[in-house]
Amino acid sequence: MKIAIIGLPQSGKTTVFNAAAGKTEAVGDYSKASHRAVIKVPDDRLEKLCESVNPKKITHAEIEYIDISAFSGKGKEAGATTIEMPEDVKYADALMVVIDCFSPDCSPRKHFNLFNEEMILSDQVIIERNLEKKVRTAQLTGDQEAMHEGEVLKSCLACLEDGRPLSQGGLDDDALRAITKYSLLSLKPLLIVLNTAESDIGAQDKWLSQFADLTIPGGRETVALCGKIEMELAALASDDRAAFLADLGIDRPAMELLIQKSYSLVGLIVFFTVGEPEGRAWTIRKGTHARKAAGAIHSDIERGFIRAEVVSYADFEKYGSERAAKEAGKFRVEGKDYIVADGDIILFRFNI
Repeated sequence: MKIAIIGLPQSGKTTVFNAAAGKTEAVGDYSKASHRAVIKVPDDRLEKLCESVNPKKITHAEIEYIDISAFSGKGKEAGATTIEMPEDVKYADALMVVIDCFSPDCSPRKHFNLFNEEMILSDQVIIERNLEKKVRTAQLTGDQEAMHEGEVLKSCLACLEDGRPLSQGGLDDDALRAITKYSLLSLKPLLIVLNTAESDIGAQDKWLSQFADLTIPGGRETVALCGKIEMELAALASDDRAAFLADLGIDRPAMELLIQKSYSLVGLIVFFTVGEPEGRAWTIRKGTHARKAAGAIHSDIERGFIRAEVVSYADFEKYGSERAAKEAGKFRVEGKDYIVADGDIILFRFNI
């Protein structure tokens, strides 16, 4: 999964990237390069599972973060014909929008609205570029698929010209499939990161409340953190980090919450496999059936699927071990159509 980190100049987006990735990339207006890092998703459940088995290897789920050069911050003033987004933004699974909440004269909702305008204008350019071509093809060939796509693009253009992101356009699944190839930004889930001052740690609700009424049908999460402090925490050894957190009066880095919300935002869950060689979190889409989930491990397991032997994480936690949960009757045998739940501990039986 890829998440593009974007924001207006001086919003602190590269600072947030450094905090998430444990990097030391240059920060500030002058830093125009893109940076990327693959990071592990913190999951206490996997750690607790592995305590009872002590596997040789522990493998967490992963996210790729990409720090993109800043948006212009000009919104509509930039002009629709000048808005071009980097490819990494277009093909990200979600967008992390970093908002300045630390400057004395900051205006978070105004900055978010400017970002929203540029995102809408970018999509408008793409649709206008393709609509005429698609309509012409439909007229010349009578192709039904081209005609349908043209109608969807017209509907999208009307939504954008009305100043609304496509996530608010009421597009059904059929319409969304027709325009998937365009990788339109205003359809992507958003993770809004409110980058606050150090003095606001413990009092960040005043910033979160400004976004409480924001509804994004495509998916939205909001996290408040101090990027500067989080970057300092990421650079510390674990013992020093614990002492620093205690001094701040907080239990854990806000970055852990941000990473976890990044993961859930796009509809991903994990199931666990635990044995002596490895304890591992496997990534699947929410709603995935057992047989398809087996394919996340290996295509042969999916092809030769017989059954899934399942213990929920809640039962593991309640009874203290997988064995104790089984002895309490919490062991289940599920077939190929079982919908895997987040945190399921699974042993797949298969034959090829």
